[in-house]
Amino acid sequence: MSGVIVSRAMPGATPADGLAIPIGEDPKPASRLPYVAHFDVCPTWLELAIRHLSDAQVAQAARVGAWKGVDDNSMAGALEWEFEASMQSIMASAIAVDAFCAVVQTRVQPPQSLIDQWREKRIPRYSQISEVLRIAFSLTAKEASSLRQNLGEIFRFRDLAIDPSAKSVAPILHPELGVGVEWRFAYFRSDNALLIVKATLGLIRGLVASGKPKDAKVQQYIDALRSKLERLQNSSALRAQAVVTDTHRDH
Repeated sequence: MSGVIVSRAMPGATPADGLAIPIGEDPKPASRLPYVAHFDVCPTWLELAIRHLSDAQVAQAARVGAWKGVDDNSMAGALEWEFEASMQSIMASAIAVDAFCAVVQTRVQPPQSLIDQWREKRIPRYSQISEVLRIAFSLTAKEASSLRQNLGEIFRFRDLAIDPSAKSVAPILHPELGVGVEWRFAYFRSDNALLIVKATLGLIRGLVASGKPKDAKVQQYIDALRSKLERLQNSSALRAQAVVTDTHRDH
């Protein structure tokens, strides 16, 4: 079989000399392409976020059933399952936002002085992303403030998944079970994953639908992304209703 398979997520760009792809120990050009494929990982990470969310919802149902019984191993296993799936869903959501910003930032470079300030003052990643998107999409002060707030919550959970060392080891009350559990079981659960996946999709869809990018190539990118987001929005996993509870920041 000759040629190269290009997926639906890889819009092409024309290079100067094409691309030679070697195969085997004795490299030989397998194909010369008239373009270089760009793989946009944002919709892929969103798909993964929804897939893990669906797993978390199955795990949540299993956890509800297990906690009606008396088998400690089943109860603990169900908590772990929901935790793992929820954490992966939340992490995938944060990476999707980062991937979206990465594409935009290649077209809309912030001033070097601002980038230096981010580095020197160790500005959180969510603040950097919100500023890039503010510039790229000509957001008003109110829109930028709302964006920053939503990103802050998404990345708060992401940071807990990466470095949970600052969290207390003392048990906290599980919002649904009403018993003391490790903090990670209260934070990384299906309902919180649902809220964060919905917030992530809503954030990106809002910019894609009503943003006013200054750069023509950013506009071209969001035009191509729009139909993919609409397809993801119809996922059955997103139609569930989360139980909104207050998980305090100081636990």
